[in-house]
Amino acid sequence: MVRGSVVLAVLGTVFVSSGAPAAATAYRQTDGRVATRPDHPSATDARALDDLLDRSGLRVQLESMSAGVRVQFLRGHRRLNGQDRFTIDRIVSERFDPETLYTRIKLEFERNLDAEKLAKALAWYDSPLGRRITGLELAALVTETGRDALADLERDDPSSRRLGLIERLDAGGGASETTVDVTIAIVRSLTLAFQPALPAVARLNHGQLEDQFARARNRTLEQIRHACIVNMLLAYRGLSDQELDRYVLFVESEAGQWYMSVMNSALLAAVDVAAEATATELVTAVPQLVGDLR
Repeated sequence: MVRGSVVLAVLGTVFVSSGAPAAATAYRQTDGRVATRPDHPSATDARALDDLLDRSGLRVQLESMSAGVRVQFLRGHRRLNGQDRFTIDRIVSERFDPETLYTRIKLEFERNLDAEKLAKALAWYDSPLGRRITGLELAALVTETGRDALADLERDDPSSRRLGLIERLDAGGGASETTVDVTIAIVRSLTLAFQPALPAVARLNHGQLEDQFARARNRTLEQIRHACIVNMLLAYRGLSDQELDRYVLFVESEAGQWYMSVMNSALLAAVDVAAEATATELVTAVPQLVGDLR
């Protein structure tokens, strides 16, 4: 699903607003759709998984996300001197290395492998329409949404059927939920890591933090959902309603739900590890960041 540019937009807003927490938890439940399997995949399944991740454009998406995270960290702390900014960029670049994130995500897929669903998901992404949709999604990551595009979208006034299909894609693919959770995995780690360095009067206890996380998440989710839907309406403008319907059918199928569920939880887990490591290093390397988190 197209969510990368929305993630970056949310990150920009959150970092510039001094890292206010915005979610209750860094992990979401997957409704029991993923069953952990400790055994190693066969050579055939391993090749199929590599092909699936390649066809879905995961590496390109992670490169885009990692580059955006670096930019947003620096934009959020413009008052720091050049050396501090260099240190932040080095730490974030190392911890959010796209290949490292990719390896963690692939490992999660191996742990939750379902050969039958893997084959069906690969067949979809290897189909002409699947390849075309991946191309549109990757193009959306590198194309800025300008006023002209938004104006065109308003003039087109999507039909209720098309809007309904997009909303089903958002719900079935977990785009809005994952966008919020990925963003907050980063902000939450920073907030918790720097809490001990805050003046006593500014510190929050665990219950207060969790309450703020929960209320802020509820407050922002609908905004993020709207942004995701607009993002997808723009990305998929070249698709007919019939083609969108076929995409929805895949996303809502057992194979589609397996793929989306594992991908979302794996992405979130990988980002959470990177965020915690980043925050831990920043506390020591750039302690003056605490001023931006008050």
